[in-house]
Amino acid sequence: TFSHAPGIGPAAEAKIKAKGYAHWQSVLDKPDDLPLGAKTSSSLCEILARSQSALQQNDIQFFVDHLATKEQWRILATYFDRLSYFDIETSGLSYDAYVTCVACYHKGKVYTYINGENLDDFLDLLEEVDLLVSFNGSSFDVPFMLRTYHIPEFPCPHIDLRWQCYHQAHRGGLKQIEHTLNINRPDDLQGVDGAEAVWLWFRWKQYQDQKARERLLRYCAADVLTLQLVTASLLKNLDVSVETPGHEELWALLDAAL
Repeated sequence: TFSHAPGIGPAAEAKIKAKGYAHWQSVLDKPDDLPLGAKTSSSLCEILARSQSALQQNDIQFFVDHLATKEQWRILATYFDRLSYFDIETSGLSYDAYVTCVACYHKGKVYTYINGENLDDFLDLLEEVDLLVSFNGSSFDVPFMLRTYHIPEFPCPHIDLRWQCYHQAHRGGLKQIEHTLNINRPDDLQGVDGAEAVWLWFRWKQYQDQKARERLLRYCAADVLTLQLVTASLLKNLDVSVETPGHEELWALLDAAL
């Protein structure tokens, strides 16, 4: 795509491609033939040169910063094998609510973190993450975590899958979108939602209910596993084929995470 360059909208991009420019290098090789004004041509060449450099250096943050949200599926497709998925649960939605647990699906393994035990360890894992993916994380998960850790930003780039769903006309919460995409959670987690997650935390916090603790972590872990399936489904709709574990193999990771 050329759309991440200043002044390049759908019409200008169509003109560029109609002129025979198929990729970034073709523009850089013959900039004088671009069907654009001199200033726009110059800025296009500048951003494409930076794009090539970023691609070679695995600077994913560059593309997250420069591609519009509706084009960020290209990042997900390019780096699919290096994506890490995360989700949090909280004690509620009030002003004084806090993070109760975190799950992250990273390099084929599910990591779980719980308040009062190992929550700070998630920061160490983030140092290993190439690209973090969430659902509604820009508005919810990330701000909560930044307040929890008293840091200005995560040490890795982040993409919110909610907006990728939005651009494919999928509305609602994660569970609703999973249903639309025919993604089914294990039977024991059918119907579990954020409200129950709050109650499960209360049971663990107040009564040391081990079953409640395990169910809470299992529910949070299921969220990050389904995020990979949702990502793969969205890419499939754009004719991008990626490989994911089978459902049985994926759900087996839930038990290993506890």
